[in-house]
Amino acid sequence: KYKEQKGARPREVGFIIWATDPMKNNGDDMAYILWLMGVRPVWSSHGNRVVGLEPVPLEELGRPRIDVTVRITGLFRDTFPNLIEMLDDAVRLVADLDESDEENILAANYRKDIIDEMAKGLTVDQARRNASVRVFGCAPGGYGAGVNHAIESSDWKTVQDLADIYVTWGSYAYGKGMDGVQMKEQFMNRFSKVGVTVKNMPDREIDLLDNDDVYQYLGGLNSFVRAYGKKDAISVMGDGSNPDRVKIRGTKEELQFVYRSKILNPKFIDGLKRHGYRGVAEVANLTEYTFGWDATSDIIDPWMYQSIADRFLFDEETAEWFRDVNPHAMQATAARLLEAIGRGMWDPDDITKEQLQEIYQDLESDLEGMQ
Repeated sequence: KYKEQKGARPREVGFIIWATDPMKNNGDDMAYILWLMGVRPVWSSHGNRVVGLEPVPLEELGRPRIDVTVRITGLFRDTFPNLIEMLDDAVRLVADLDESDEENILAANYRKDIIDEMAKGLTVDQARRNASVRVFGCAPGGYGAGVNHAIESSDWKTVQDLADIYVTWGSYAYGKGMDGVQMKEQFMNRFSKVGVTVKNMPDREIDLLDNDDVYQYLGGLNSFVRAYGKKDAISVMGDGSNPDRVKIRGTKEELQFVYRSKILNPKFIDGLKRHGYRGVAEVANLTEYTFGWDATSDIIDPWMYQSIADRFLFDEETAEWFRDVNPHAMQATAARLLEAIGRGMWDPDDITKEQLQEIYQDLESDLEGMQ
């Protein structure tokens, strides 16, 4: 996907992995990361267990070894310490290979970072350890990426604000002998170099608008890259729902796919209506998540905001259902669309703006009367 757009392979990749991913696909993402680095597992002679790692010869790999930095979730930290150690082992294995900078991007970055760390007064061993960190996550005992809380409360002004939250919440290093040491400088150094951000989805049970986890992790990383990283970096999502037909879409493509296949599908709206109060709440949620993707990743087209307004707020029959079963959620939906307008993220026509303002104000009056 990157070669298709840029004409060359990426040198560095930023990867998001959840604990539920290996639970569902038996380790596809681990294999994905190892293969990018040019490493493969060594299997036991019986028991189907990984007992070690070995480098894939460059002539077999057919390309340079790519530098991968991983952002794990709190649940991944709690559930798979063995996989964290495997990733750490893979990094150090690749970093110590006697290969040129062009053949081994990870080793090239590692060698440069050792020099930089020693220039700060660190010992050789400390410099080596700091330079080899490639797994970051929440603070010990912590969960989440923090960005969703800022979006939900509207407590942010610029994409840099979101990026700084992402750093604060996620810059804790993990690996052998390193269980959640905050390393903001190394986090920023590593992720500021990435040319691609990646999150794979192992099934279609959930999508990027079903909860806030996808945009707070992948979108949050995108906000960091927009604020501190490469301006031409791309973001992609893998679709592993059918292992025989694995697909890669740009994150914007994935969002468009979900909108056209689900959000605008009359069957989806009819399904929501069968769930009454909760169905309406889902509309408010998907509006917030759409807004979150726009704030973090700048991938929302105007027609997406407009479709929410047209389908859920301006359609007479649906709006009546909306107002009857959950006016609070209806007001939240209108408020989020108005916030997008107020922040300059969406510029609809004057009629749309007036309609949204009218709906919000009417609901505010109705809800005040209920108190």
